[in-house]
Amino acid sequence: CDGVLRAQGVYGYPIEIQALFFMALRSAMSMLKHDTEGKEFMERISKRLHALSFHMRSYFWLDFQQLNDIYRYKTEEYSHTAVNKFNVIPDSIPEWVFDFMPLRGGYFIGNVSPARMDFRWFALGNCVAILASLATPEQSAAIMDLIEERWEELVGEMPVKICHPAIESHEWRIVTGCDPKNTRWSYHNGGSWPGDFFFFFSFLKLFSFRL
Repeated sequence: CDGVLRAQGVYGYPIEIQALFFMALRSAMSMLKHDTEGKEFMERISKRLHALSFHMRSYFWLDFQQLNDIYRYKTEEYSHTAVNKFNVIPDSIPEWVFDFMPLRGGYFIGNVSPARMDFRWFALGNCVAILASLATPEQSAAIMDLIEERWEELVGEMPVKICHPAIESHEWRIVTGCDPKNTRWSYHNGGSWPGDFFFFFSFLKLFSFRL
């Protein structure tokens, strides 16, 4: 999914995988025949789409209000009424998020798992979430607002950065083993991927409607 390690199946599934899976399910729904077998599959896909969209829109979404809610989470909540369902420790929120998150805007974070949230911005997952209608109209607008508010950080002089922020310093040494391919803003570590161009141009088309 990205060059910086995010173990799948251990720490949950990244936003890109979730958004692409949602898009695949919607595509399958439109291609199925309306016969007995097709309707059965449609019902199963519809249930999966509903569950997946609720999960993503509720637990992967981050805006200023949600960031404040997470900051005030209580830990060790285990009942079905628990607000902090993933037992996220508020102190695990990186400091850069508070400066990065504008009052107007929001985005789907990179990953969610027990006691761990990947707060980084990933362009592909958020753009696909808009294209596939995984994001609600309000969330889609908020993602575009965030890009507009943080243009220098997310675009700058590059077409669009795949990840923000890139990992560096001690974390870079631990995660990548000092791999020179993963230096700050390199091809793997927050840079641009040629394989993302289709989604990038689709994203530009979306953004042009805002201008």
